[in-house]
Amino acid sequence: MNSKENLVKKPKKEDEIEEEIEEIELDDEPKKSTTSSSPAKKRMITMMAIIIGATLILLFILFIMSLFTTKKYDYDQVEEVLVSAAKSYFKDHPDNLPVDDGDIVEIDSSNLVAEGKMKDLSEYVSDTSCAASVQVERSGSEYLYTPYLNCGDSYTTVELYKQILNDNDVVTSGDGLYSTGSGYVYRGEFVNNYVQLDNSLWRIVKVTSDDNVVLIHADGLEYSQPWDDRYNESRFYESGLNTYSLSRIREYLDRIYKNPVKDDGEDILSKGDKARLVSHNACVGKRDDASEAKDNSLECKDLLRDQKMSLLTLSDYMYASLDPNCKNVGTKSCMNYNYLAIDDEWWLITANSKDTSTVFKVDRDGVLKADVAATYSKVRPVIYLNSKILLKGGKGTLEKPYIVK
Repeated sequence: MNSKENLVKKPKKEDEIEEEIEEIELDDEPKKSTTSSSPAKKRMITMMAIIIGATLILLFILFIMSLFTTKKYDYDQVEEVLVSAAKSYFKDHPDNLPVDDGDIVEIDSSNLVAEGKMKDLSEYVSDTSCAASVQVERSGSEYLYTPYLNCGDSYTTVELYKQILNDNDVVTSGDGLYSTGSGYVYRGEFVNNYVQLDNSLWRIVKVTSDDNVVLIHADGLEYSQPWDDRYNESRFYESGLNTYSLSRIREYLDRIYKNPVKDDGEDILSKGDKARLVSHNACVGKRDDASEAKDNSLECKDLLRDQKMSLLTLSDYMYASLDPNCKNVGTKSCMNYNYLAIDDEWWLITANSKDTSTVFKVDRDGVLKADVAATYSKVRPVIYLNSKILLKGGKGTLEKPYIVK
């Protein structure tokens, strides 16, 4: 007997039924269109394109406007334009430069405009009343270019020496600048007379009668030197000879002016600094330690002419003290209220007339004394800044020294 096998479906479990229902619902859910966000994206792209286009158009308009708009300069910048134009002019016309040391030539801004070296002044400043010129002075192998800009009450170029006189009223007591027969001399313990050159810091000693500014190196050079170390017949050894014009220290100053050794701290003057200097006559007369003169009348009886660098005289050191008891080398009071005193021993240019081997110096307490020329002390060079040197800024303090152009 054939028997037929009965196939019976097993009832589905509840969880399986739920899964099928979910699958059916998912299949029945309408699919989202992939292009539904296209209009929003198009609007955003269009907006960005408009912004970028507008920005480019604005920049182009500003560029076109700048071509027809005159750029105005401040007065310092105009002076820089004048110097640059003058240098370019004299590069093309070197035969017009001053020939001898101290000679001066002047060129007006109108000539620089005619030569195509600069635009008319009205292109740089709004004040149509401005006038300008450039003076060129020969200093050794260098040339000093000094721009002069006169815009009436608005602006006038200021030389350093005028600012010094303005900042330090001529006084008869207290710290400040004192009038003398030969110019103006600084006195006092803490005076604002620092000047920063390109390579080093200096202090003002005086303004001469022809308006040159006398500076002394603020701290002294790095290495000590003998004033002179030659054999002295009267002393029977290498005590040195106290004639400055023949001395080793004069040779040393000449060398560091012309060929300084940078690693030895001798590079105290840049090429620009050297152009700012004028030659001077160094007062090299001798005197004895009992002399009370403070006016260089003894020192200046003997002159060494046309020096670029020298040393300070005994009179200048004594005069800087405010102490009335500072009368000669033998009085220690010369150290009082004397801004020239520093924390080191340093040479003066003045030699002792009583013998052939001793020279005056300042010790580390600020006291004057005579010492054998062959001994070692610091060197504080003295230079003369041209009266035409212009002030760039500063207050003359240690923190904010005068800055020259």
